[in-house]
Amino acid sequence: MDEEDGATGSSSLPDVFRRVLERLDRFAPLPPGAPFPRSLGPGSPDSRIEAVGPGEPATDVIQGPHTIHVTIDLPGVNREDIVMRATETTLTVSANSPTRKYFREIPLPAPVLIDTIRATHKNGVLDISLEKKDQTWRIPVN
Repeated sequence: MDEEDGATGSSSLPDVFRRVLERLDRFAPLPPGAPFPRSLGPGSPDSRIEAVGPGEPATDVIQGPHTIHVTIDLPGVNREDIVMRATETTLTVSANSPTRKYFREIPLPAPVLIDTIRATHKNGVLDISLEKKDQTWRIPVN
């Protein structure tokens, strides 16, 4: 394993564990009694991770400069069983699997163009890309 400064060397196993624990101590713990948020990916500085309740799938909402990406974990659901509805400010996803029913209403962090929504479903994960609505109006000069 590499040393902290990037140099390669042999370390004893307890030293490796000590360094890993020191790195973990740098992160702030969750407050007592707080639910552990389920995340599908590392996200970004401008991402929101929603807490999951019964019947609600794990969801990541990541806002970029021009798009919003939503990833929803839907294990055991077929593509044809997914129903999506969208407004400029809300995305609603529901699905039925043989063992569970899923429902998620996601408030979007910015208004989106409804006619440009793209969605893909692969291996139980639904990926949705939404283009942000341009907040500025172009004024032609004659």
